[in-house]
Amino acid sequence: MNDMTSRERFRKALNHQEPDRVPIDVGQDFHNGIHEVAYRNLLAYLGEEDDIRLYDRIQHLAVCKKSILERLHADTRYVFASAPSNWQLKVHADSSWVDEWGVVRKNVGLYDESIQCPLAGASIDEIKNYQMPDPVDPTRFAGLKERAKELYEGTQYAIIGGSAASLFYLSSELMGFQEYMERLALEPQVIEILVDRILEWEIQFFEKYLEQVGKYVELVWMGDDWGMQSGPIMNPKIFKKIFMPRYKEFTHFVKSKTQAKIALHSCGSVLWAMEDLYEAGIDVIHPLQATAFDMGDPEKIKKRFGNKLVFYSNLSNQSIIPHGTPEEVTKEVREKIKVLAPGGGYIISGGHNIQADVPPQNILALFDTAYQEGHYPIQI
Repeated sequence: MNDMTSRERFRKALNHQEPDRVPIDVGQDFHNGIHEVAYRNLLAYLGEEDDIRLYDRIQHLAVCKKSILERLHADTRYVFASAPSNWQLKVHADSSWVDEWGVVRKNVGLYDESIQCPLAGASIDEIKNYQMPDPVDPTRFAGLKERAKELYEGTQYAIIGGSAASLFYLSSELMGFQEYMERLALEPQVIEILVDRILEWEIQFFEKYLEQVGKYVELVWMGDDWGMQSGPIMNPKIFKKIFMPRYKEFTHFVKSKTQAKIALHSCGSVLWAMEDLYEAGIDVIHPLQATAFDMGDPEKIKKRFGNKLVFYSNLSNQSIIPHGTPEEVTKEVREKIKVLAPGGGYIISGGHNIQADVPPQNILALFDTAYQEGHYPIQI
């Protein structure tokens, strides 16, 4: 088989067809990025320099320079909307700052955590009347179409929508996780009102966003964690009743505006939810957290859902990737390619973001192995 372009390769994988090799996605978005500490260590190891900038203040994800993306064999490039005109990041002396939704955040070790939530203790009327940021502020989309078009026409990379939609995560951040989960069980009608407001916001935002980039992107992201390490994050009955109908509404809307597939980032144990997510319009599941409950048997997952869902990663990013040797990382990558890549429908990434404790040698082992040994037909 002749070598494909990155775009052709990625598109084949998304359509459950075998490309020339497994596509690679790294270093650019909220789910496949590199923590600034790991990035700094990687730069030093490779003898490179960069003025480190963060594109995600919460997770401390670094903007990767072009040479690093090329060194890691990335097949993708991302297009992000910008911040609205009436918001600007202002970090105070105590490291606290307020995001555009009104959530107060503060640095806690390696990440920035929410410390004050604007809808904590809110009544129904307060939720209905809460002033959300403008989803269609023109500043968000200034130059976006031109950037997407330039990448699409001027490069051979797969272009990915970098702005991720969220219903559960975003609504819980506005209220605070503990209170949100309590009210989800005791006052579900309150949470439904909040989720509907978020859904309306996301649809308005993505209508404008996809007007700019819809014909250029291969993938649109959602991000909601439906699993914990040990199982579902909530009663599956609540998940099905409250969130799945709204997921269907959102995915139906997106697919009416673009031919792009829809990927869901969801940490934790999510095997229990995969059929529902597929029926709700999700095409791709990320990251298949390998060490979470019921997620450690990729052969079983591939057999059950390999003809329905595309899989990202399934690498052991809680143990082998940060704490193993480069040789162990190589073995892990080879094993996952062997099981998940045949027939297409598999994309390699860091198995969620590359965290601060991942050595540069392991980062290189991960992506070099994928690049060198992910060729079809898979013969590992």
